[in-house]
Amino acid sequence: VVSTQSTGYFKRINLRYYYGSMGDLRKRINNMTRDSTERVSLLTNDKKKPCGPLFKFLPLSEAAQVIPPFFMAGFGTLAAGLLLDEVQNWRVFQAIGELFVLVPALLGLKGNLAMTLASRLSTEAHRGIDKPFAVVAGYLALDQAQALIVGLLASMIALFTGLANGTTVPHMTLLIATGLITASLVSVLLGGLMCLIVLGSYRYNWNPDNIATPIAASLGDTITLGILAGTAYILYDIPDKALQTGLCTFAITVYLLSTIPLLWYSWFNVYARPAVLQGWGPILLAMLISSAVGVIMSKVAERYSGLMGFLPIINGIGGNLAAIQASRLSTSFNLHRTVDFTEAGTSVFLILLVIPGHAVFLGAKQLFDSSVYNGYFYGAFAFCALVQVAILLVLCYILVMLSPHLRNMDPDIYSIPILTALGDFLGTFLLTLAVTSLDNMGLIQGN
Repeated sequence: VVSTQSTGYFKRINLRYYYGSMGDLRKRINNMTRDSTERVSLLTNDKKKPCGPLFKFLPLSEAAQVIPPFFMAGFGTLAAGLLLDEVQNWRVFQAIGELFVLVPALLGLKGNLAMTLASRLSTEAHRGIDKPFAVVAGYLALDQAQALIVGLLASMIALFTGLANGTTVPHMTLLIATGLITASLVSVLLGGLMCLIVLGSYRYNWNPDNIATPIAASLGDTITLGILAGTAYILYDIPDKALQTGLCTFAITVYLLSTIPLLWYSWFNVYARPAVLQGWGPILLAMLISSAVGVIMSKVAERYSGLMGFLPIINGIGGNLAAIQASRLSTSFNLHRTVDFTEAGTSVFLILLVIPGHAVFLGAKQLFDSSVYNGYFYGAFAFCALVQVAILLVLCYILVMLSPHLRNMDPDIYSIPILTALGDFLGTFLLTLAVTSLDNMGLIQGN
């Protein structure tokens, strides 16, 4: 491991794939240090010192990489909230209420798959990417297969919740086809984007842990919800119900059959194989948690429809901050096989972003929302957001420390899916509980 003082970032020579002589290795090191502004150090803890009191918990260079993607992610979740406010009144959502159960599970794909993919690729970038095509192809194939299976299971759970309401066969096939199409397209778009971001960060010596996961969060909610609503609207708007059922059945068959070659290729890819063996449990657990959130959300839509636009904001921001911390801890653990408790400064910095970040996003939401909310609501929202993020950041350390007790399972595989799903659950549960309590005390009015 070779670090440069001028960038504070690690350049790595992967000796697993280096078969040259020691003389050639010395030449490579000398070439890296020819510039007089760089000093080679074999110490892996050669980090920049914080610059100024504002960034006492995180170096200025690191903070500059965290803050812009964080606000980009926040405005992405704000857009998702505004979009959910709009689409909840569409005919397809009114006719097929089970789509509300499907929303959190599919929105969770950004944590289950996109952020996890970004975290894995970030770890590979820190180790040194010798064969970028093999790495990208293996992980994208696995990501697509997992997306299809998660989309199918989430659709089945949403379907079971609607059986008691007398869901018809056309609605059943539409629900499953919508889940599969949305999962597949989101996996392709976000997965490809994550590969480009991580490879670009690796090229320009940026830390992808600070950049990739927030961007996945910023685009994930809006893209997922847009594709979900658009797909459901198009399929539901087909006047011939027999044709609608036939198209949905064809899409379901094609997508399910495609999982076989995708899993086969992932299994024979040396980079993706560990994730094939270990990645299913956390993803399925996260999907179950997200489905439980969907049940809560469907009840919230009935009683407090005005609250729906706030849920993606609190859930998205909390999961985004937790994903940044989890990605950094997972990378450190994979490189040094120990939990880096010096990252506690990063945790404090991320908590300090909660209130000003939400103030900006809620202020922006008020520009597009004519509804009036009093100070009790905003105070409860801020309190819930702080509690949610604090719990998630503590869980980051606990989940990474559990790796030796989970047969050394890679924390890149299981930490972010569980954290983002728990972030959705905590945000939805805490905010719903707070609003219900305020309503019972007569401190808020309306929906």
